[in-house]
Amino acid sequence: MLNRRKRLLVAGVGCLLLQPLFAASVLWAQEPYTLKVHTQEVALSFHAEDGSGRVVSDLSADDLRIRDNGKAPEKITRFTHNKDLPLRVAIVFDESASMAGAISPRRVAQALASTVIQSTRDQAMVVRFDFETQVQQDWTSDEALLIRGAAKVTDKNGTRMGGTAIWDTLYRVCRDHVPAQTPGEEVSANAILLFTDGVDNWSHALPQDVVDMCAQRQTPIYPFVIDDKAHMDKGQQMLRQMAERTGGSVFYEQASGASVAASILQINRELRDRYTVVYRPKTMKLDGSFHAVKLDTPNKPVRVMVRDGYFAEP
Repeated sequence: MLNRRKRLLVAGVGCLLLQPLFAASVLWAQEPYTLKVHTQEVALSFHAEDGSGRVVSDLSADDLRIRDNGKAPEKITRFTHNKDLPLRVAIVFDESASMAGAISPRRVAQALASTVIQSTRDQAMVVRFDFETQVQQDWTSDEALLIRGAAKVTDKNGTRMGGTAIWDTLYRVCRDHVPAQTPGEEVSANAILLFTDGVDNWSHALPQDVVDMCAQRQTPIYPFVIDDKAHMDKGQQMLRQMAERTGGSVFYEQASGASVAASILQINRELRDRYTVVYRPKTMKLDGSFHAVKLDTPNKPVRVMVRDGYFAEP
């Protein structure tokens, strides 16, 4: 009889122990099950012109042909067209020994102020660098402040240790000063005007890091060089690659104020009217490799200004 009572007692305790566990399992099963999937999307901002240089404003997603590493995208998830976007333009001057006195920052700022700063919605900033980066004037719509900041670029108020950190400076400008935006919902068109010879001997950042950061901030780089296009040394090759991979272009023979003013006028036209297309690549491995991108309009005679690819960074 005693053994029978013990067995009943143990069985009763077992039921008491099992009951809350079973109840918990029932509650867990009733909760909705959510599967979180991380999708990779690529955003391309571009400008379109016809053969005469006139803005093309009637493109649709159906007009586009996209190839990501030679493959059509799995899906286009967003397509937008922005007209007359306000601008954020950073003018960045190389003041290392090889570039000292080659460009008049004040003249550049005057050309920018008369062209780009059309209202209080437009802003510009002035940055100088040698082996370190210095902001001479933060974002402003005030033409006088912009010109005054540019005039200080050539003052001997920085260090002169012989180094040139182009990639560090571009990376910091994009990361620390250009605001992030949601592709397809842009509130401004961003750009960096870079005055340099392309010789970098001091940076910790790599060109790949700059491309990745500027792509995140949708900020094309427009290098201005003094030499002509035939003078294609290693520095100019790097600048051309940097421009192509961020959606900008290189302007050559920029020693005179007239040349700089004409180039800034062209950039102003390109930035004001922008399309954005967001797509999901067919295959994507976050292994740091470069994905070549080609975007064109096979059924329309349109010239598209767009970056030529991106790095699939983890």
